[in-house]
Amino acid sequence: HLSVREHMTAILRKLGDGVFVVFESLFDGDLGAPGLVVSFLAVLELVKERLVDVTQNEAFAPIYVKLADGSRENA
Repeated sequence: HLSVREHMTAILRKLGDGVFVVFESLFDGDLGAPGLVVSFLAVLELVKERLVDVTQNEAFAPIYVKLADGSRENA
């Protein structure tokens, strides 16, 4: 199913323990290109709503995502 809201919920569940997760692990390649796009939009929406923090130490380094401080109570 290609609902951005549903993908947002699934991503929040994956981040539920509050530790950094590698960005790529949030995506399911089995969903094909449309599923990847919806998952990416879900991540962008979570960032926009300040529910997740995204960090990268340097150019071309891995990207990490975690629940924003204070978001764990809402997840």
